[in-house]
Amino acid sequence: MFRFQQFTVHDDRCAMKVGTDGVLLGAWTNASEAQKAVDIGTGCGLVALMLAQRYPTLQITAVEIDAEAAAQAAENVEESPFNGQITVVADDAIRFAAHELSESYDLVVSNPPFFQESLLPPDATRATARHTAAGLGFGQLADIAVTLLRPGGRLAVIIPKNAESTFHDICNRHGLSLLHATDIRTVARKPVRRILMYFHKGAPPETVVRDDIILMHEGRRSESYAQLCRDFYL
Repeated sequence: MFRFQQFTVHDDRCAMKVGTDGVLLGAWTNASEAQKAVDIGTGCGLVALMLAQRYPTLQITAVEIDAEAAAQAAENVEESPFNGQITVVADDAIRFAAHELSESYDLVVSNPPFFQESLLPPDATRATARHTAAGLGFGQLADIAVTLLRPGGRLAVIIPKNAESTFHDICNRHGLSLLHATDIRTVARKPVRRILMYFHKGAPPETVVRDDIILMHEGRRSESYAQLCRDFYL
């Protein structure tokens, strides 16, 4: 169980637990111009809840393929102050996108499976949550985003730094152009392990915003990390 300022998340029935990646994605994603969003692979519902807290008029559909995780996400939403903003759907994301009205969302957000090159985890549920070969691949995620997003709509993801080029190329081929990329370092001396990427459905911008966040400084949350998550962490 994880307590945040305005909600509590239970994740004991979810393959992927609450972690820094999800918190970063939820805190970093800008949904100020969005009215309708979809969280693909919501897990316990963390990112959807963070977006609902920060953007009170945003309506979010949280899609999760694992029935048990979806049930727990629905419970987390129901027990939060934001149950009027979030609808949890237990479904395969590809099937969900095929049955939704095309170009009907302003924002797609996802913390997708990312162990592309490693061995599959032995647990099938965990494999689906963490491995592109067993779960949702990058190309499939781009397909879903292009189907669901209106022209100018946004896609926000967090992925491993070593997958940046691959994912960027896939998105470009789908008509998704990079607007903003933020490298994530645990500490200043360590290499970049994660990257937050923000695309839009449309032509490439004249310039792409590139910056970074260092999470820890002298054993404590860095000022930039603390500032990013100030509305959520206790």
